[in-house]
Amino acid sequence: MAPMPPAPTLPTPGSLVEGRYRVEKKLAAGGMGAVFHASDERGEGPVALKYLHPEIAREAEMRRRFRREASILQAVDHPAVVKVRSVGEDDDGLSFMVMELLEGETLHARLEREHQLPVEAVAALLDGIASGLAAVHAHGVLHGDLKPANVFLAEGSGERRVKLVDFGTSKVHGLDRLTRTGEVIGTPIYMPPEILTGDGAIDEGIDIYAMGVLAYQCLAGEPPFLERHPGKLLFQIVMGKAVPLEDARPGLPEKVYAVVRTAMSPKRDGRYAEAPAMAAAFREACGCE
Repeated sequence: MAPMPPAPTLPTPGSLVEGRYRVEKKLAAGGMGAVFHASDERGEGPVALKYLHPEIAREAEMRRRFRREASILQAVDHPAVVKVRSVGEDDDGLSFMVMELLEGETLHARLEREHQLPVEAVAALLDGIASGLAAVHAHGVLHGDLKPANVFLAEGSGERRVKLVDFGTSKVHGLDRLTRTGEVIGTPIYMPPEILTGDGAIDEGIDIYAMGVLAYQCLAGEPPFLERHPGKLLFQIVMGKAVPLEDARPGLPEKVYAVVRTAMSPKRDGRYAEAPAMAAAFREACGCE
């Protein structure tokens, strides 16, 4: 019996990918894959290479999602959405995408450090997030997993710009759902009831709801739902039983609390119709004109 070929592995520093991308170092790694800093030996500057973990890449569904993410991000050319240059396959048969290299930190890292943010900072964040969401929504795409780890604060020209990243669980509006039988794909604490229950249309409202949760978390320093038991957590979300923001971050204008409540309405028709409308309402409510 012929020996089994070695299992494919992620690249290491010094590896040359596709004959042009020299891997410099690993930037980030998680349960799904890893991102590497690489230099383009054809002179196009530094890039980021995003890979799925080899064991995950064996699954046809995960490869399909990965390539769909790449195609979505190639189509959306907007400063608030991370840009994908191309998608390829290395010598081991592992798919990767070539992305713009971002310098800065995630919103998750900033919240870990600063805990609560000033309302003016939250207003600026929401402006950037809404701009990016409006661009992808215009392409008929929903993000579906908007959370602090997927909001990147990119440094450049002396300022920080919001970049939406990780569209791996995104949804093409009207084609497929963000759930599979018995499984929720994404992060439940940022998901509205219609995703968790499978009851009702899934549209732009799911991202607007997540914007509300993000605004709450940035202001309060913690998410609106604190239950650790999965079943009880889902019940809280579906019933809209969040810890009142007034209790978690007292002293803000009442209109600010109202904007966050509206964005996080358990009922889709109780939320803002579009992401920019939510951002504009928040800016007006806090007097951040």
